[in-house]
Amino acid sequence: MLYNEIFDQNIFQSQKAIRYGFQKKGKAYCLTKPLPTEGFLAEIKISAGNFEVNVLELPAYEPFLPFNVPDFMGAFLAEIRAEVAELVDEVLQNCFETTNMRALLLNYLQVTYGTVPEMPWAGSDHCTLKTAKKQKWYGILMRVPYRTLGLEKKGKIDVINLKAKPEQILKLIDHRHYFPAYHMNKKHWLSILLDTAVDLEEVKGLIDESYHLVESDKKQ
Repeated sequence: MLYNEIFDQNIFQSQKAIRYGFQKKGKAYCLTKPLPTEGFLAEIKISAGNFEVNVLELPAYEPFLPFNVPDFMGAFLAEIRAEVAELVDEVLQNCFETTNMRALLLNYLQVTYGTVPEMPWAGSDHCTLKTAKKQKWYGILMRVPYRTLGLEKKGKIDVINLKAKPEQILKLIDHRHYFPAYHMNKKHWLSILLDTAVDLEEVKGLIDESYHLVESDKKQ
C-alpha cells in the first residue's frame, strides 16, 4: 500500500532514517519491523516520491494480501491497518522534516506586503489575500481535493490562485504544479499546487507579479 501523500508536506531525511533503523538498498531505504499482532511484520520501502508498506505473514514471510485491498473489511484487518498507521506515523516523526508551505507563504506575504489573510467563508480554511491600496484580491489560498485538479490521488492539498498574464499562464501550465485556475477566470488566473516539490522562490516571484498586476490595473 502506498502512503505517497506523506511527501506533500514532509521531506525525507535519509540520515535520520538510517539512525532509526532503515537500511539503504540501491536507491531505496528499507525497514522491516514486527507489528504488535504476533506473526506479522511491516515492510517499509522509501524511494524517490514513494512510501510503500507491505504486511508479511510469518513464518513464510508471505504478503498478507487483504492489507492491500481497500475494499476488504473486518475487525482483524482493521487492527492490522491501525498498527501499520501507528508505525507510519512513528516513521514520519523520526525520519521526515515537516514543511508547512502555507505557513511559509503567509509569513512571506505578511513581511513583504503586510497582508493579513481574510477567511470570508464560514467552515472553510480558504483565505483571501488583498492588496494594500486597492483592497482587491491578488491571491486565494485553498485546501482542495487532488481530484479537483484532475489528479488521481487521495486526500487534499493546499493551492494558491494567483493572477498572471495570459501568455505566462499558458507557458506555466504543466498539470503537475501549475493548473488552470480552480473556480476562477482561467485566462487571467492559475492555481499552484503547494507540495514540497514546488519551487518556493518561483512561487514567491509569481505572488509578486500577481500583487503588482492587481495594484496597477486601471480597470479596478
